[in-house]
Amino acid sequence: MKRILFLLICLILLPGIGLAQETASSEGVNPAETTNVAALGQSTSTSEDVQKVDEIIITATGTEEQLKKTSVSSTVITAPEIEKRQVTRVEEMLRSVPGVVVNQTGSQGGNTSLFMRGGNSNMSQVLLNGIRLNNAGGTYDWANLTVDNVERIEVVRGPMSSLYGADAMTGVTNLITKKGVGPPTFTYSGAWGAHSEKGQFISENRFSLMGSAKDRFGYSIGFSRIDDQGILPINNRFGSNVLNGRFDLDPTEKLSFTFSTLFIDTYFGYPTEYGDRVDPAPDPNQNQTRTDLLFGLTTKYSPYSWWENELTLSTYHRDWSYDDAFDPVDIFGGSVFHPIEDRSSLDYRSNLRFNFSDRIGTTTTIGLAAFTERLKQSYESFGVWPYSSETRAHRRSVDFYFQEQISFWERLFLTAGMRLEDNTAFDGTEFSPRASAAFRITETDTTLRAAGGRAIKAPTFSEQYYQSTTAVGNPNLKPEKNTSWEVGVDQYALNDRLKFGLTYFENHFTDLIAYITRAWPATSFYGNISDARVRGLETSLTAKPLPYLTLSASYTYLLSQVLSTGGEDLGLNYEVGKPLVRRPKHTVSFTINYDHKPFNVNLNGLYVGKRDDFYYITDPFFVTHTGRVFNPSYLLFNLAATYDIAENLRYAKKMQLQARIGNLFDQNYQETYNYSSPGFNFVTGLRFVF
Repeated sequence: MKRILFLLICLILLPGIGLAQETASSEGVNPAETTNVAALGQSTSTSEDVQKVDEIIITATGTEEQLKKTSVSSTVITAPEIEKRQVTRVEEMLRSVPGVVVNQTGSQGGNTSLFMRGGNSNMSQVLLNGIRLNNAGGTYDWANLTVDNVERIEVVRGPMSSLYGADAMTGVTNLITKKGVGPPTFTYSGAWGAHSEKGQFISENRFSLMGSAKDRFGYSIGFSRIDDQGILPINNRFGSNVLNGRFDLDPTEKLSFTFSTLFIDTYFGYPTEYGDRVDPAPDPNQNQTRTDLLFGLTTKYSPYSWWENELTLSTYHRDWSYDDAFDPVDIFGGSVFHPIEDRSSLDYRSNLRFNFSDRIGTTTTIGLAAFTERLKQSYESFGVWPYSSETRAHRRSVDFYFQEQISFWERLFLTAGMRLEDNTAFDGTEFSPRASAAFRITETDTTLRAAGGRAIKAPTFSEQYYQSTTAVGNPNLKPEKNTSWEVGVDQYALNDRLKFGLTYFENHFTDLIAYITRAWPATSFYGNISDARVRGLETSLTAKPLPYLTLSASYTYLLSQVLSTGGEDLGLNYEVGKPLVRRPKHTVSFTINYDHKPFNVNLNGLYVGKRDDFYYITDPFFVTHTGRVFNPSYLLFNLAATYDIAENLRYAKKMQLQARIGNLFDQNYQETYNYSSPGFNFVTGLRFVF
């Protein structure tokens, strides 16, 4: 800890040494002076000029840069796009991102996993205003994360551990919330509808409040309440309360504070553990509850135009409970599983920017990060064979990272970075490098890209510390690793009304953690036992042929193969020579948006090709049967429309009619094998802006 404080003090005092350079560096970029609408998170739903300013990305390097100059594969989803799709959850927007596949287990509220570039669902990092949301070890359930108060979603694909640490193996998704500006604005939208499955009811109520006081204090708060009775006749209700808030204080042009908070409280009833299509006796009481609470404070201080300091302190509390009450279905008894995780973190970075005439510009980032994670987990079964256990564990990490960005004549952009991570989850210090380059051909508005690097993922608490009568964790696990590279091209035309992107990538995963079953002694455990390779091609196209018509599409071609299992039988997830499960070879998404006031109509389509999956079924004699299967392909269409009824009323600035249809043609499909997915469903309601 003394070393951390010493380094922190040195970094804070550093500008005093270079004070004489202030005049010579007067052409350097001042973040406070160049901050744009996109970076601040202001609403971007009313202006074409704002849409162009939105071509800025922060997550790729941790600093603002133009999307055209970014040297890694990136996608930015804006608030207007979210509003036109009328989605409630973040994962619904991510399904259209190249290289991303989302898998939901059954109805809304069921476990929802994201697979980025063929990696496992715990290999991509999730951030809110730069603060990590993942559980320890990278897992994250996307079922409950809503778009409330979200201004933009930035998705960066590729190994990003050099900048963001463990778990950013295949990419990073960063949710940037809105910054309150202007007079107070209150928005309410209410929508009600039903599923085609026996008319199960849906209710969505959303509130937001944003504004600022004297351009120094900004506030934005979004809240949603969702009630969904589900698609199954027994015990399938989903209830969600989500609050996402941001408060900004800017005492001076050189100093700013941003406070972020996220509260998630959900309930989900699931009557089956291995699929409603094969379960002969659905459970009327089995359910899970979840409470997440995040607090984060980011302080930015720019004493000089060429030097910026950023310090983020955060704490995140996650509390789950899986409750299976004793009932006739559970003839031998019920159980309660209750894990609680806490994380406290610190992240300090210093950005030093210098421009040498108009030819060369540099940005040097020096960072220090530390966090501690704690687990308290209890399990209790009651009935014929009562049993109880409790697990407590904690770990910590201290990281140092460095990144250098250099631009030459606004044509060649080079980025190189590295991270040293000393995490008690694994022995020794891990080194994660990354390098990328972009070359701009301004005459044709073309960007050529290449990138490569190494990333790691820490084990989960369960993989290290799980204890039962038949299985144990392995505290000596090594981090999983990904060595990856990519090449790509982005082509812009017609004053940015046309954009095409193409990227080829390869991932080589090593030291993958797998569950190893042994017949004797009858104790199973986890080990770094498997390797796999993934290759893929990502394409995207956005066109605006008419002022009121926007077309976009993406296609991902993915090949995955398990290379080795160390001679062990690892079950259905890892079989040598076979692809990784739930990774389709072909994925296509497209969106057609017609915006001609007072109407807006949005049609979204999603094709997911056939992919390997697996099943397990327990028969009436309590014998478990498993197998690997092909899950068929499916094609979905979702339709959303709005009509502006009136504007500038006496009390309301706008009154809008909204309607949304999911699974327009009532496709019968399974995202997860043996689990039914929602059929035709609709909601309709009104939106008021005051």
